[in-house]
Amino acid sequence: MARDMETADFVVIGAGIAGASVAYELSRHGKVIVLEAESSPGYHSTGRSAAIMSENYGSALWSTLVTASRGFLDSPPDGFSDVPLTQPRGAMFLACEGEEDKLSEQAACMARRAARFELMTARQALSHCPIIRADLFTQALHEPDCKDIDTNALLSGYLRALRAAGGKLFTNATVQSLKRENGLWLATTTLGSFSAPVVVNAAGGWAQHVAGMAGLPHRSVNPYRRTAILIDPPAGGDASRWPMTFDVAETFYFKPEAGRIMVSPVDKELSVPCDAQADEMEVAIAVDRMERFTTMQIGRIEHKWGGLRTFAPDNEPVIGADPDAEGFIWLAGQGGNGVMAGPASARLAAHCAVGLSIPQDIAGLGLTYGAVSPGRSCVRGS
Repeated sequence: MARDMETADFVVIGAGIAGASVAYELSRHGKVIVLEAESSPGYHSTGRSAAIMSENYGSALWSTLVTASRGFLDSPPDGFSDVPLTQPRGAMFLACEGEEDKLSEQAACMARRAARFELMTARQALSHCPIIRADLFTQALHEPDCKDIDTNALLSGYLRALRAAGGKLFTNATVQSLKRENGLWLATTTLGSFSAPVVVNAAGGWAQHVAGMAGLPHRSVNPYRRTAILIDPPAGGDASRWPMTFDVAETFYFKPEAGRIMVSPVDKELSVPCDAQADEMEVAIAVDRMERFTTMQIGRIEHKWGGLRTFAPDNEPVIGADPDAEGFIWLAGQGGNGVMAGPASARLAAHCAVGLSIPQDIAGLGLTYGAVSPGRSCVRGS
């Protein structure tokens, strides 16, 4: 028996952290329906995230949105979660010879946003992370306020609050067609049809596919595969207090994870939208870089996986109203920053969706709608 048409003020496509967070924000302004193709929310990128909050990771605008998200993540609204959303971690960024200027630029950007950091020599960085080969690096930036994020608690809090506000989540609801008629977007799915005057494209790796169904010209918002592995820490050592550690050139990162160490070679391979798997060559590269830049010798790989990260050509956010489709809002291009910048990027998208000016705290950090617009030339292709 076919489901009757469900109507709402907003339809959100995707129930990862992007879709759940913007649905939470929009629920203050009307009825929200969230459509998720998988059997559970957060199956793809959200569930495979490194799950940290760093104000120095990623592109300039994403880092700005992390700064604007810190207040929510550290002190969520009463009743949002039964457990803290963040725990102390710290982050270390390592520069080789010739990369010191890039590290200085990062420090200057953090200073402008009043984010805490400490510049030090690579040898001084050993006090925070004793396994790095300090002779291969010259400088380091320590970010003491980097935090681990409980992604499950964050996603659950958003969805619980959405339901409390009268919103609905539909899983196994793959969107098959999307068109605008008589001022409404009509989404036909495997569960039936849903309509609203505003649709939010928070489909992650499938964002371009959703836009195509809506009849939009091609937008340069593409998914890329990222590989990660899980290994044991050094025998007899306590890795639990190590910071998440990156090299400035973005060829590796690692962090303690549930008693083990998660490592990524920071691969960025263009992909079709899919259930991404670990690439065996990248697994080998991850092992090689860990052994080259640290004193560890890798034995057994406990687990390996892949995930999709979606990027615009300039690596910056794609948030806001599409110039070629009334009521079509983008929340995409997260590039691995979606969890830690989720609160602010969701507020930004929601304000745009209801015609409000940019949130004051975000504007105060220098971010504008135009800087993240899907209508900017590198995304629109004009």
